[in-house]
Amino acid sequence: MPANLAPLRVALLQLDLAWCDPEANFDRIRSLCPAPGSADVLLLPEAFSTGFATLRAREVAVWAPRALDFLKELAAKGDYAVGASVFVPHESGKVANRFFWVEPDGHTVSADKRHLFAVAGEHQDFARGTDAVVVTWRGWRLRLAVCFDLRFPAWLRNRLGADGQPDYDGLLVVANWPEARENAWTTLLAARAMENQCYVAGVNRVGVDGFGVAHSGASRLIGPWGDLLAASELHREVLVTAEWDPIHLAAVRKRFPFLADQDPFELTGLPPDAKAVPPSSQP
Repeated sequence: MPANLAPLRVALLQLDLAWCDPEANFDRIRSLCPAPGSADVLLLPEAFSTGFATLRAREVAVWAPRALDFLKELAAKGDYAVGASVFVPHESGKVANRFFWVEPDGHTVSADKRHLFAVAGEHQDFARGTDAVVVTWRGWRLRLAVCFDLRFPAWLRNRLGADGQPDYDGLLVVANWPEARENAWTTLLAARAMENQCYVAGVNRVGVDGFGVAHSGASRLIGPWGDLLAASELHREVLVTAEWDPIHLAAVRKRFPFLADQDPFELTGLPPDAKAVPPSSQP
């Protein structure tokens, strides 16, 4: 990490999502987002513009350009980078669940969700992502991930490069993770922080979605020890913030250089699609 790297101010906007109503969601986000210049990163929940409306995936994907324009508007006005996922048309004829990373000047990077929740039949309508995407923002290297990807440590493994430096310093996870599996969500966020010696941000929605599935939120910011820096109130729309300290992160990695001891491996191909079993919501 650069010696003069500044702390990173990360904000998570945990909110209830209006089902298949982008403009209502945009208006709500405008009313709750951080003040301009008060954060470096703002994360919104998975499928932030429509909710996780998988049965209408192709229909709601046509609204993707409007959602991306909104993210650009939000980033420009706030002077922070914004991350969120949106359903978008895919060249395969299916739909991609795409994490858009948008910077204040409009620069945009994307990463498609790799792991599809076959229990809910997600693999039938969605295309898998293939690329592990790391962005660099204000000196910090940040890995992008969507919801169910959190369960797969090999995919998110923070490996050392030829220069001896880890791939990333922070992991950003946007989700619609049901209340029934809240313990898995909070446990896996901490596990990914500890095993990868990085900061982790996980933002989730609240409320009941169009399938009748309840979401408690449990959005949180976690340090490289797996320590809880900030957590949301459950079942409430709230902004969660914390500062990530580069000096602390460098000290943790120097004192306990665990990443150098990891087993080498290579990921090949794509995971097979599991047989769907009805009905459920993700993840």
